Amino acid sequence: MAEYEKFGELVREKVRTYIKVLDQDEVRKHLRYFLWGVGEKPEPFQWTQEQDFYSETFWHYWEISISLENLDYIPVFIKKPFRESKAYQEAGITKASYLRYHIEHYLQENYILLERVDRFLGWLSHQLRNEGRMRDSKIVLQLRDAFDGGMNNLRLVRKRHVHIKRFDEDELSRLDFFEAFSTDSEDEKVERVSGNIATELYMGSKEEWTKRIKENNKNLRKMIDALFGALIPIVFPSEVQGAK
Repeated sequence: MAEYEKFGELVREKVRTYIKVLDQDEVRKHLRYFLWGVGEKPEPFQWTQEQDFYSETFWHYWEISISLENLDYIPVFIKKPFRESKAYQEAGITKASYLRYHIEHYLQENYILLERVDRFLGWLSHQLRNEGRMRDSKIVLQLRDAFDGGMNNLRLVRKRHVHIKRFDEDELSRLDFFEAFSTDSEDEKVERVSGNIATELYMGSKEEWTKRIKENNKNLRKMIDALFGALIPIVFPSEVQGAK
């Protein structure tokens, strides 16, 4: 089992244990309100300090998992055949704009992941410091710095702010150019040749970006595994000691 998945199993087991001892009628009230907005907003559960720590850890883990899943979806969307649908035509979506949208979404999703990991590690370091675990608190901050550096080394994120600079690459610019000439030229021959070139560029770019993103996602998973593997003995010290 990968270290990240192992971390998830440990934190989910903690939360499952806490839920089992709660009043199940209250649990159902919370679920009805949370899922369907039924009934009055219930009072928050009265967690112990430990329960509050692990329930918050679970939510951070869940948010990070969503970002990782979204990153895995993107090469699937890029590789699938482009739909020449009426809805796409009405919205002005071309092969070039479709590809660019998913690449920029990929960069944005990496930024969201980085922010979620940073937020989790900042919160965790603060909690450990409040518990007097100063050494562990510093280790977590060191892990955060190492992860941030790894993300930059993989060139997954161009800018560390919400408004990422619009991504551009030569092949995408050429694709935009020939795609425009395939429809906007008054010369039928130019349109036909431009259309053929645009199709070749699109197929090549699609394959290249699918490969590139999959490889980056693979390397990112290795970084995530290393990070959460290092966090396991810090977040779950009793479980690690019990396993020895």
